[in-house]
Amino acid sequence: MPSSQTIPSAASHFISIHGRQMHYRDEGSGKTILFVHGIPEWSALYAPLISQLSSSYRCIVPDHLGFGRSERDGRAALTPLAHSQRLVHFIRELDLSDIHLVVHDLGGPIGLRAAVEIPERISSVTLTNTFCWDLNESSAARGLSLMDGRIGRWLYLDKGFSVKVMAASAFADRHIYRKYEGTFLMVHQTPDDRYANYILMMEMLRSGKFYNETLTKFHKLHLPGQIVWGMRDKFFSAKEYLTRWQKEVPGYQVTELRTSGHFPQLEVPVEYARAIGAFAK
Repeated sequence: MPSSQTIPSAASHFISIHGRQMHYRDEGSGKTILFVHGIPEWSALYAPLISQLSSSYRCIVPDHLGFGRSERDGRAALTPLAHSQRLVHFIRELDLSDIHLVVHDLGGPIGLRAAVEIPERISSVTLTNTFCWDLNESSAARGLSLMDGRIGRWLYLDKGFSVKVMAASAFADRHIYRKYEGTFLMVHQTPDDRYANYILMMEMLRSGKFYNETLTKFHKLHLPGQIVWGMRDKFFSAKEYLTRWQKEVPGYQVTELRTSGHFPQLEVPVEYARAIGAFAK
């Protein structure tokens, strides 16, 4: 488990969702900004961003089940659909409304599905280095399919491949990764710690129907939003993924974070926070 210094005690909370303990960070006051993380992330990795925003906004980051300080339970459903259903319950339990939703990585389809289920509680959205469509025809499909087997399972569960290799490679500047490497690793110590992350990685190809259905429903909301993109992301490349989003939501303003890779909340938190804050008002 993370040290008590990772998240201030006043900002660290637990809630029972469908009978399982989920952790969340809740800091600041004002309009609610709800951050939905992807893999291999957790709430502590949003600290640099929250420090920029919490003086003006209430910043909430739940740890998905199996991630961060939330309960580990390999018997639970850990698909994007299941995570989105828990997120809906989380929003209702905390009675959150007028939410600016910030989604990143696999938090994209998870968060957007929650938005289409309870649109009355969501006022706007920021899309960051994410997707919400079937990836089986994407440039990532071959690499993802190679992980679907004994070797991939061994790499992810036994060797911590997701943090030590994938996350490290996703930073534009490896020096920044090294600064936060310990925060990544402290909740990915054992195969049990890594299991939910492994399942979501596998679901990148397996949940194509869910992603397409979510995007179709999201279009019907006509929800105000923006795109903020780390332009040096080698996995969710601007050429492929940002271009696709610009076609899907042509009215969304785009902010390009030119020095950032996949993790702008860690790589350029001041610039990222400025873009979020300017839109969330």
